[in-house]
Amino acid sequence: MVKDPKKFRQWVKDIGIWGQFIMIGISAFQIIVAIVPGEPIEVASGYAFGWFLGAVLCLIGTLIGQMLVFIFVKKFGLDFVEIFVSKQKLEKMKFLKDKEKICVTIFFIFLIPGTPKDVLSYIAGITSIKLLPFLLVSGVARIPSVVSSTIAGSYLGVQNYRMAAFIFAVTVIISGILFFIYKKNEKNKCGKV
Repeated sequence: MVKDPKKFRQWVKDIGIWGQFIMIGISAFQIIVAIVPGEPIEVASGYAFGWFLGAVLCLIGTLIGQMLVFIFVKKFGLDFVEIFVSKQKLEKMKFLKDKEKICVTIFFIFLIPGTPKDVLSYIAGITSIKLLPFLLVSGVARIPSVVSSTIAGSYLGVQNYRMAAFIFAVTVIISGILFFIYKKNEKNKCGKV
């Protein structure tokens, strides 16, 4: 069925609103589990629902997942975080202790596709950031990555493989540039401390 996009989209349409709830649930689950990469789910969402609805469903699901993780971490603390994130990783993320720059730092980490966003959802709960600013900053920063993935998935759904490959390539290039800038900036901060 997945090989035939028209049949697959018709099947999704036949499920009705439940298909959308399932997609939101999958996106939320992906955040909670933290080891499942989000990009394939976003591509699948674009494939099944088109780029706009697919992006909206993924963003709703990720925000629900992040909210649940954040609340659990605030309630159970560092012991809960260490179930999902090793002490070594936590020690490497000392830059999140800068209360003045935490929103900007979180924004740039979530902006760059391929960074450990789901792990950061756990770590954010033990920082000084509050729930609403965290959801706002991370949600806005996720939009470009989610939209590019769902657009690529949507092109796959209409069998326009050339355009899907182009979207993936542009996303990889932009991600690489942003990641390089972020890493360079991070090293400069570490050198000053």
